[in-house]
Amino acid sequence: MLLVRARIDGFRLLSGLDIRFSTHAERNITVIRAANESGKTTLLTALQWGLIGDNALPSGYKIRPMGQPNSKIVETKVEIEYEIENRDGRQRYLLERSVETNGELSIKPKSSLTLFHIKDSGFEPIISPYNHVQQHFPAELREVFFTDGDRALSFIEGPQVDQQHKVRAAIKKMMGLSILESAIEHLKSNEKKLRSQFDKEAGNEETRAVEEELDVIERILPELSQKFEETKDQAANLNDKYHKVDKELFNALKLGNREELAKELRETQSQRKRLEDQRKRTEVRQAELLSSSVLAKYMMGRQFKKAGEILDDLRQKGQIPNKTIPILEDRLTHSDCICGESLDPHSEDGMRRRSHIKQLIEDSRDADSVKAKVSDLYFQGKPLFSDEPVSWIALYSDAFEERQNIRYVYEEVGQKEAEIEAKLNSIPDADVKRLQDMKETYRNQLRQLTMEETRLDEKIKLKRSEKNELELKFRTLSARVEKGEKISRELNVATDMKNIVERSLERMKTQEVKQVSDAMNRLFLKMIGADEESALITRAEITPEFRIVVFGREDSVLDPSMDLNGASRRALTISFVLALTKISGVEAPNVIDTPLGMMSGFVKSEVVKTASENSAQLILLLTHDEIKGCEEILDARSAEGLTLTNPAHYPKILKNDPGTKEVKVLSCDCRYLETCALCDRYENSTDAA
Repeated sequence: MLLVRARIDGFRLLSGLDIRFSTHAERNITVIRAANESGKTTLLTALQWGLIGDNALPSGYKIRPMGQPNSKIVETKVEIEYEIENRDGRQRYLLERSVETNGELSIKPKSSLTLFHIKDSGFEPIISPYNHVQQHFPAELREVFFTDGDRALSFIEGPQVDQQHKVRAAIKKMMGLSILESAIEHLKSNEKKLRSQFDKEAGNEETRAVEEELDVIERILPELSQKFEETKDQAANLNDKYHKVDKELFNALKLGNREELAKELRETQSQRKRLEDQRKRTEVRQAELLSSSVLAKYMMGRQFKKAGEILDDLRQKGQIPNKTIPILEDRLTHSDCICGESLDPHSEDGMRRRSHIKQLIEDSRDADSVKAKVSDLYFQGKPLFSDEPVSWIALYSDAFEERQNIRYVYEEVGQKEAEIEAKLNSIPDADVKRLQDMKETYRNQLRQLTMEETRLDEKIKLKRSEKNELELKFRTLSARVEKGEKISRELNVATDMKNIVERSLERMKTQEVKQVSDAMNRLFLKMIGADEESALITRAEITPEFRIVVFGREDSVLDPSMDLNGASRRALTISFVLALTKISGVEAPNVIDTPLGMMSGFVKSEVVKTASENSAQLILLLTHDEIKGCEEILDARSAEGLTLTNPAHYPKILKNDPGTKEVKVLSCDCRYLETCALCDRYENSTDAA
C-alpha cells in the first residue's frame, strides 16, 4: 500500500486539510512541517483512524472538532486514497471513514467505512470494505508503519515480555508466519480426519494403536508448546523484576548500605571509645613521669651520686645497715653471750650480764634511730645513686608522641563518625537487606524457570521425534492394506504438505528472522555512524526469543532502554521497522511523527537518508528544528510537502495575523524551507520581543 492523498475534516484541530503524498520511487519523502501544538500527532492519529478504525484511537480519545458546543452534532470524516500492487497490477482505492458525534452523549458512536475501487470508468463501491482494508493494511501492523516519535520505543522499552510480544507479533505478521501457522493447523486437522477415515475403512489393531498414540502426542504437543511459551514469558517478566530490583539495589548502595553504614558507625563509635580510654591512660602515664624518681634522678643526678658515695663509706665502716639492737635483743633469748659467758637469769653473774646488755640496748636506741634512717636511705635510694643512664627524656617523649598520635587518630575517627552519620541521614529509607533478598529470590526463580524451559524444550523435541516415527510407521502399515490405498495416498500427501510447511515455518523463524536482524544491524550502525574499530556500540540483533538487544565493546550486552541515548534508541526502532519492511518485501508507507527529536548533526541527516533509501514511501512529520541539518537530503529525496500552522500562536510566535479565531490548524503549500505570510514565524522569543 502507498498513500496517494488524504482529506481530513472535523478531526480535533484538523478540518479542511488536504494532503498529497509522494509516490515517486526515488523522491519518496513527503515532509509535513509543523511546530509543536500544530497537529502533527493529531494527523498521525487521524490517518490511523481512517485506515484501521475506532480501535486505533487511544482510550478516552475524543475526535470531535475543538471549539464546537457539546449540543451540536458534528461530523468527523477522513478520506484516504491509496494504491496497492496485486496480481492484476496497480490498483487504486478511496477509503472514507466518518462518524457523527454529540458532545452531550456518553455513549461513543461507532464510525462507518466506505471503500471504492477507482477505475477508469469511475468509482466502484466495495461490498465488504472492512475485509478489503484489513487485507490491504492489517491493523496488527499499525505500530510498524505508523511511528509516534514520543512513543516509538515500544519495541525496545518497557517490560521485556511486552517488547518480545510486539517484536514477535510484528515479525510474524510481516513475514507471513501467522499464515503458515494457520496453514499447519489446517493441514493437521485434515491429516487427522484422513487417518480417522482410513481407520474406519481399512484400519486394523496396529494402525489403530499408532493412531491413538499420534492423537495423544498431537494433544500433548500444543499443551507443551503453550507451557513452553508461558515459561519463557514468566522468565522474561521475572528477568524484568530482577533487573528492576538490581537497579534499585544499585541506587541504594550507590549512596551507601544503610545496614552496613549503621554497623560501620557502631564500630567507629567503639573505636573512638577505645581511643578515649587509651588517651586517658597515656595522660596518666605522662603525669606520673612528672612526679617519678626517674625525673628526680634526671634533675639531681650529681647530688645523688655524692650522697651514694657517703653512704657506701658508712656501709664499709659497718655503720649501716644498723644491726646492734637486733643482735643484742637476739642474745637475750639465749643462755650464753657471744663471748661465751653465761647469761643464765637464775645466776647472779648471768643476771648482771643480762642487765648490762639491756642497758646497752637502751643506750643504743637514740643512735640507732639515726642509723636506721641512713640505712633505709641507702637501700631505698640505691637506684638514685647508681650510675645507670637516666631515660626520663625518652620516656616522656614516647608518652608525648603516643598522646599526640592518639589525638590525631581520635580526630580522624570523630570526623569519620560524623561523615557516616551524615550519609545515614541522606540515604532514603530503603531496605537494602530486603532488596538483596528479593534479588536472590528472583535469581533462584530464574534459574528454576530456565531449567524448566530447557526441560520443556527437550520434551517437545522428543515428542516431535516420536511423532515423526509414528507417522512413518502409520504410513508403512497403511501401505500394506490394499483396501485403504486411496486414503493412504491422500494421507501421505497431507502429511508431506504439513511437514513442508512446518519446515518452512522453522526456516523463516531462523533464517528470515536472521535476515531481519542483520538488516536492522546494518541500518542502525549506519544511522549512528558507528566505526568498527572505535565505536562504543558494535552491533544490534534480534534474539531467538524475539528481543532486540545491543552489544558494546568486548561483546558486552547493553540494555537499549538504559544504555543508549535518546537518538540511538529512536534510530534503533526506525532501523527495526525499515529492516522488517525491506526483508518482508511488503510495500507500505512509513509515517513517522517527530523522528528526529533528541538527534543532531550526522545522526539526524543519516537517519533521514537511510530511512528514505530503505522505505517505499516515507512520510515525515517534522518540526522546524528537526529540519535543520537535513536540508540537503530533503532536497534530493522529497517531492511533496506542506506546512501546518496553529493560529493560536499569534502574536507571540507567528509574525502575522492569520485572520481567524477559529480553533483549527491552517495549512499552506510552503515546503520545508519556504515561508509565507501565514506560516512566517519568529525564530526565538528575543526576535518576538
